[in-house]
Amino acid sequence: MKAVYVTEQGGPEVLTFGDRPDPVMGDDEVLVRVRAAAVNRFDIYARSGENRIQLEMPRILGEDLAGEVIEASLPAMERGILPGARVLVDPRIPCWRCNACVAGRDDECEDRVDLGYQLDGGYAEMISVPARNVYEIPESLSFEEAAAMPVVFKTAWRMLVTKARVQPGETVLIHAAGSGVGSAAIQVARFFGCHVIVTAGADWKLERAQEMGAHEGVSYAENDAWPDLVLAFTGDRGVDVIIDSVGESLWEGSVRCLARQGRFVTCGVTSGHRVSLHLGQMFVRGLSVTGVGGFLAEEFTTVMRLVQNGVFKGVVGKVFPLREAAEAHRLMESRDFFGKIVLTP
Repeated sequence: MKAVYVTEQGGPEVLTFGDRPDPVMGDDEVLVRVRAAAVNRFDIYARSGENRIQLEMPRILGEDLAGEVIEASLPAMERGILPGARVLVDPRIPCWRCNACVAGRDDECEDRVDLGYQLDGGYAEMISVPARNVYEIPESLSFEEAAAMPVVFKTAWRMLVTKARVQPGETVLIHAAGSGVGSAAIQVARFFGCHVIVTAGADWKLERAQEMGAHEGVSYAENDAWPDLVLAFTGDRGVDVIIDSVGESLWEGSVRCLARQGRFVTCGVTSGHRVSLHLGQMFVRGLSVTGVGGFLAEEFTTVMRLVQNGVFKGVVGKVFPLREAAEAHRLMESRDFFGKIVLTP
């Protein structure tokens, strides 16, 4: 089969489009013909070696994918996963045997493996994955939209619902609205009846976010006073929840924007990871700061029920042919996109 893989880490030029062995379906697995695969920030780290990511080479990259079931094992078919089904795949695979998994805390599984990291991923024409990681998608959802969903919706749901315990009527500030997580978080926050304020690095991204349902937006690229504008939007009360994937450059302004009992949840540090924390402000104002810290399979199962009911959908920024994966990675690194970048065989 054709695939995009790496034999060394480095810049986009190390991505190789060529032949790799066809996957062999294991017991209780599903063989999927990949119709679309999304590009994630982790794909960039895996390719480049950033954050000390090490791979066993050669490795096919790609966490997110959607496609059609070619063949299903008997246990998979007993679960209703049949050949011809349109599906997407949860890329996080817990062991389901350790004490944490048995206790329902699979977000703490130390033997978890990920597609595109310990296992070959979705930048390929075919892939074999565990049956319990496969979810059917409605006909109303394109393969590109479906591939754009798993990692970012897992993250947005985890941040807003599990960690921040967001409530209807609260005000949520979503940084980097043009990112995959940002575009997913807008949908989740609106589903919970929240007032949504967004930031982004370009006005056209703010316009897209407001088309998706954000109430107000402010650019942090050309306006150092963005915290003042956010506070003005709230009548100087502040926001209840902040969803952040940027990190250091927005930290001080974010703390200013939090209301009493405000919750700051982080899933990324693209601008840097060292910040100063004023403990006096923390305990006087009752603030909390937390990280996404892994995922529970049941969280994504809940998300997929809503997907199947037409509540959520992936936001596709641009589609590239699989053989142009290097160009897709360059666009990801430029940040000049909104939503998800998707590859199609």
